[in-house]
Amino acid sequence: MISSLVLALALQTVQPVEEPAEAMTAAEATAEAVANAEAAAIDAVNSDGTADGESAGASGQTKAVLPPPPPEPDIPRDTPVRLMVLNEVSTKEHKVGHKFKLRVDAPVLVDGNEVVPVGAIAWGELLSAEKSGNIGKSGKLSARLLYLDLDGREIPIDGDTEADGKSGKGETILGVLSVGVFGLFAKGNNAKLKAGEKMTAFISEDVFLD
Repeated sequence: MISSLVLALALQTVQPVEEPAEAMTAAEATAEAVANAEAAAIDAVNSDGTADGESAGASGQTKAVLPPPPPEPDIPRDTPVRLMVLNEVSTKEHKVGHKFKLRVDAPVLVDGNEVVPVGAIAWGELLSAEKSGNIGKSGKLSARLLYLDLDGREIPIDGDTEADGKSGKGETILGVLSVGVFGLFAKGNNAKLKAGEKMTAFISEDVFLD
């Protein structure tokens, strides 16, 4: 009797135990892992594609860089050169085609650096020479500057200047005859370019010394 009562009380105090959730089968676990792996692979491909595209775009921008500017000339065109006639040139003694010497009378500077020294030789040429007449007709000559000799290199020059003489001493004017040719005209008993006469020439094209 007592044993039956104790057993009944024990059964009343015991709480019902919930059954655990049904465990996931091996096949379901494998399928879920495969699905997760596929999703991760798709995300990785999308991410790499975007990064590669951006990288390609950046690379394209780098290749579009403009080329460097051309080098600056050592002696720019129109650089002035101060010259002095070394020997007299006159219609009395010289004919067409006669070449005469001039020398650089002042150093030529570019950005503070000497590019042509004093004493460098330049050349000119008579284009026409008309002697003075017996009835007071003045002699005339025309000439052009040719080039500057810089260490054996011929650098084309041109330019203009004026030198006015008094009566009986002649008059000289260096002026433009045509494109690239600068002429010297003179009037007097015998037209002449006097030794020591100074004029300014100009470099006619950009010069690169190296």
